[in-house]
Amino acid sequence: MMKNLGQAAAKKRRLMISKGKRKINEDETTDLIVRVGAFANDDKTLLKRYEGFKKYVVVLYTDPEERDQTQVIKVYHGDKLKFNKEVMIRLDSHASYLYVELLGLSSRKDPGTSHGVVVMGRAKIGLPNSHEKIYRKASLVLLNSDRCLEEKGSLHISMKLERTEGS
Repeated sequence: MMKNLGQAAAKKRRLMISKGKRKINEDETTDLIVRVGAFANDDKTLLKRYEGFKKYVVVLYTDPEERDQTQVIKVYHGDKLKFNKEVMIRLDSHASYLYVELLGLSSRKDPGTSHGVVVMGRAKIGLPNSHEKIYRKASLVLLNSDRCLEEKGSLHISMKLERTEGS
């Protein structure tokens, strides 16, 4: 009986590591709460209707092996791209950036693409240093035919770190 109580106490005991003046609890996890807002651009051909409608999705990741995404939204000609979706990403200790991709998914295959998926733009955003919510207007860029970066528009994004204790 004593051994079981000791094991249970050992499981519950948290290992505190002193790092400078800050103490880190190893049972804590950090999540990145990302809210994806509206996409804005001046190039009307980017949202041009081909056959019926296009669908768009925002892909978010801090690790290329684990990608999270917003829901797919349908956009008709003249509509605005407003995602207004929140995504939670579990952070690893080595994560420094949030990578963002805006993808266009055609209702029919676009010539020269793989399965109708077109990368509309990409961004790399530094993660927040504190638990305060930050707002960014992320410039989405792509390489043009001259292999130079070209801005394709911007995506409104807010981010907040949230710590939760594990059990």
